[in-house]
Amino acid sequence: MALLRQYYTNFSAGELSPLLSSRIDSDAYRNGANQLRNVRLRAQGGVVRRPGLQYLQTLSNYTFQAEPFVYDEDEAYIILFSSGRIDIVDASSPTSIAASITSSVPWTSQVGELVVAQAGDTMFIVHPDLAMQKLLRTGANTFTLSDFAFDSSNSMTYQPYYKFVATSTTITPSGTSGSVTLTASANSFVSNHNGLVLRLVDSAGTVRHATISGYTSATVVTATLSGAIANTNAITNWSEPVFSAVRGYGRTVSFHDQRLIIGGSRDLPNFLFMSKSGVFTNFDVGTGLDDESIQVQIAENQVSEIKSLGSLKHLTVFTSEQELYAPTSENRPLTPTTIALKKQTSFGSGSVQPVDFDGALVFLTKSKGAIREFIYSDLSQSYNSDALTILSPHILGTTVDMTTQRESSDQVEGYLYTVNSDGDMPVFMSIRKEKIQGWAKYETDGTFKNIVNVNRKIYAIVQRTIDSGTITSLELLDNSYHLDMAKQYTNGSAITTWTASHLPNTAVYVKSGKYSLGTYTTNGSGQITLTEAVTSVEIGLNFTPTIQTLPPEFQLDDGISVGQKRRIVRAVLDLNETLSVKAKNTNVLIRSVTEDFSNEPTALTTRKEIYFLGWSKDGKVTITQDQPLPLGINGILLEVEV
Repeated sequence: MALLRQYYTNFSAGELSPLLSSRIDSDAYRNGANQLRNVRLRAQGGVVRRPGLQYLQTLSNYTFQAEPFVYDEDEAYIILFSSGRIDIVDASSPTSIAASITSSVPWTSQVGELVVAQAGDTMFIVHPDLAMQKLLRTGANTFTLSDFAFDSSNSMTYQPYYKFVATSTTITPSGTSGSVTLTASANSFVSNHNGLVLRLVDSAGTVRHATISGYTSATVVTATLSGAIANTNAITNWSEPVFSAVRGYGRTVSFHDQRLIIGGSRDLPNFLFMSKSGVFTNFDVGTGLDDESIQVQIAENQVSEIKSLGSLKHLTVFTSEQELYAPTSENRPLTPTTIALKKQTSFGSGSVQPVDFDGALVFLTKSKGAIREFIYSDLSQSYNSDALTILSPHILGTTVDMTTQRESSDQVEGYLYTVNSDGDMPVFMSIRKEKIQGWAKYETDGTFKNIVNVNRKIYAIVQRTIDSGTITSLELLDNSYHLDMAKQYTNGSAITTWTASHLPNTAVYVKSGKYSLGTYTTNGSGQITLTEAVTSVEIGLNFTPTIQTLPPEFQLDDGISVGQKRRIVRAVLDLNETLSVKAKNTNVLIRSVTEDFSNEPTALTTRKEIYFLGWSKDGKVTITQDQPLPLGINGILLEVEV
């Protein structure tokens, strides 16, 4: 028998896939774990108990889509889209709905598929089956919703136009001005064309608009001309609005280089439409001057439906089949004459919108089997789409939402948060310059539904069963909390009776200062009575952090240790600011008998030994915690008998 030691110095590679069980030769195996649940990966390599979830308010049991609306650091909002309504939460006072819009809200089943772009006090909202909308902030907590309106003047509407019928189809006007009858040489119209504007270029090259006022047949409509045309000759150069009830509406939207960009429509899925520079509602192509509208098609063998747009170093375009970008430089901005789209990779994107993270745009592939980062290489002058889930594909289910968080006042790390359809939350930590990245998974007593980042704070919409009923709540990931759906209360003098009205008839955990006071069951009003009086409490639902090591393997005199029975003799936990921890279901002693138990305990930053019995073939060690108290582990030393 040999007594050997393996030191897990960090967990920066995150929770590894079972597919890596034989890769004991890899750096990932040495720096990873078999399981990391409800712990937050730290930049230095260790893990800590994940943030708790501060309860903010109970929402209606709707299907939501949550989006940020950030006017500035002091005025920011969570926009909650649901069927036929918008609810607005002021981030400075998130415990109630600040405003609601329920009139003339067009979306129903489209919630979850809406795409938004926000700048200043305006948010644009698109979906291929709905007229584009504009959400305008008119006051601190007042908003209006209206149809997106393109600029117009002199009876001309400056929107994108396209000829959807055969190029040879002509329109013959019955007169040269005023109200005229337009007769097409082939079927071109339906009744929904009524009210739309046609763009006509007469034989003299003059551009006029004709507003349809009456539908007669598939070839005949009545229209009012914006100005006189040269003659009544048949007109070949004519087109109709790209966006309409007839042809569908925008698929995606973004801002880039001072332009509003609409990616695709229902009937033109592979076209880009860019506004005039600095004028977001004017799409007049004019004569092709540098500041005028840009309209371009992605020309490939297969029609690629534009799924999303991104704006970092370049304009990036994510389609159903490929990923592209538009090359630009300081001396070569996007203009009608310089626009070009270069194909980079061919993975294809899903409907979840990409997010900006650690210098790249992170996107979910069409197959939903991987999350990749679209990142530019200065060396190759091109983009790559590297997989972020290659070491942990098992952790990713069907992703339904995704957001990111940069470093904040209480953490230096940046995180990518995703939500699976099963309600779990896989979380990715990355520091590219240090080549550190890994996955962990957050779980709660309930299901995560949505996540949104507003001013570097992560808000979650969570659905749970409370008092035998389904409750949907808005909660905040907060490092100062140790429980979920939790609230903190204080009182000027010590008392025993506390009320968490949002948790009636529920088994809850109670924490006070550095003490866990155990479990209690609230009454129908959410009230509990403690055995000891205290001045402050945190009341909520507990969760269990879990760190499970990979099997330790060694090179022995007679070969590798894989498959051989082994006994974990001893574990040494490198603890950081810890008040409670268990190893293989054995409580680790935090306080010594010489301490003054009249004082609050001091969180330990030290190394603690635990001894074990029993043989097994894998030798995994599971570290958990059943009390809602601080937990930090920098590394684990295992002493193994093989």
